[in-house]
Amino acid sequence: MDANTGRGPLTGVHDVDWARLAPERGDEVPGLLQTVASGGAGSMEAVTALYDILRHPGPGYAAAPEAARFLADIACHPDTSAPGEALSLLFELVVPVPLAVVPNAWDLDLWRDEVAWAVAADPEQAREQYRQWCAEAPDEQSYRRMSARYGVLGRDGGAALLQAELDVRTAAAERAEALAGLLEGRENRSGMNSTAEWAASILAFLPEAADHAVPRIRARMVEQARRPQDPGVGLRMQDEWRKALPAEMVALGLLADPADATATVALVEELEAGNLYRSFAAGCALALMHGERAPEQALAKLAELGDTRVGFTALFNDAWPHPGVVEPVVLGYIALGRCRGAAAELRTAVLPEALAHAGPTAAAVVGEALESVLGPRTAPEDPAEAMEKALSDGGEDPDRLLRVLWAIAELPQAGWEEHGVGDVAQAWSLPAGRAEFRDFVGVDEEEDVDAAAQAADGGAPQPKASQEGPTGLLGRLFGGN
Repeated sequence: MDANTGRGPLTGVHDVDWARLAPERGDEVPGLLQTVASGGAGSMEAVTALYDILRHPGPGYAAAPEAARFLADIACHPDTSAPGEALSLLFELVVPVPLAVVPNAWDLDLWRDEVAWAVAADPEQAREQYRQWCAEAPDEQSYRRMSARYGVLGRDGGAALLQAELDVRTAAAERAEALAGLLEGRENRSGMNSTAEWAASILAFLPEAADHAVPRIRARMVEQARRPQDPGVGLRMQDEWRKALPAEMVALGLLADPADATATVALVEELEAGNLYRSFAAGCALALMHGERAPEQALAKLAELGDTRVGFTALFNDAWPHPGVVEPVVLGYIALGRCRGAAAELRTAVLPEALAHAGPTAAAVVGEALESVLGPRTAPEDPAEAMEKALSDGGEDPDRLLRVLWAIAELPQAGWEEHGVGDVAQAWSLPAGRAEFRDFVGVDEEEDVDAAAQAADGGAPQPKASQEGPTGLLGRLFGGN
């Protein structure tokens, strides 16, 4: 119990009608929350069981807003022994569709109006409207967001689930100040998957939390920059926990105002400080913070570090959240779309690794990649004409266009059949079948073997022409067969 308020983190847990909100297993929720709050043996199993009950977009997600309030209170309570366990579940509830919240933050007022309309509307009318919004989506992020909501509205009580997603974020935002407090203290900041890392990941996706999170992270970075850099090794190790965590830097990039000169200077200093992982996180933060005006030195540093033997995947793994099935390299690749053309070359370099780890999110990655070189989804037209238009009107680099198409062509057959990649390709008037797509791009079996060898060596596959000259798309666009 909190000595200041006289309230424990689970005060009122039995006053919630869990069985109504989560009909299948709602009666288990109070006991599971109690186990999480108690910590120790069985707490992680309780987190897993709660996730199974509350996961989005299942019917139990209607109980997620109430659960989120208790999870945040558990994590922020001084007597909780393992706050990270509660935070890990809270993160999954707050960010249930990760690829819909990047690269750009949503307009919260517009979202509230949209949810209010969907709740009041006839279910079929609402679903039809979302179908139209999917078809008219101006960019891939809007398409991912509207597609997810269209799918939710196809379920029983779908509008209530849309309301629940909004209410979960509201519950977390109401506790933003307390969650930001978890960024402080040696105990919260030490070890792998620390409490502070989880708190930073949640705050990163709550723009309304910026006033609480940004000053803390910025002050820590400024303090570190002013700290003498030549103490003994032992002292440096003792003070390691004082440094801004890579996850905090990414959060700063997502939340800070581009006009915040102090944050920018602190990130630039970290970018050049020499630690590979921290430098990468700082570069990402600068790119996210400044978008299309991202400093060239930050984008160049990201490309340089990703080209080391460590590779982009491990670098993203160190700093970025890992929500559900979405790998950090995938989340990072799409989030860097905030920079648009400024990061076009960098994102093309990241793409092969993002696709290699995309799994069930392959369609989203392919859609984002195609948008980056061909613009928004188009009405059906001749694909060769679409390519020529992108190269002539859009000023797209031919080499980059081909590298993007080549990377997509290298996706295994399972990605095309199981994860909807063909449907995405077809949205840009490209062949929907993998074999046809590969033929269109000009990939042959010999090149496929070479690409696999390059990938095994850690390099991105590069298209090459046959002895007779380029074939397929290469030939049509660049004067071959």
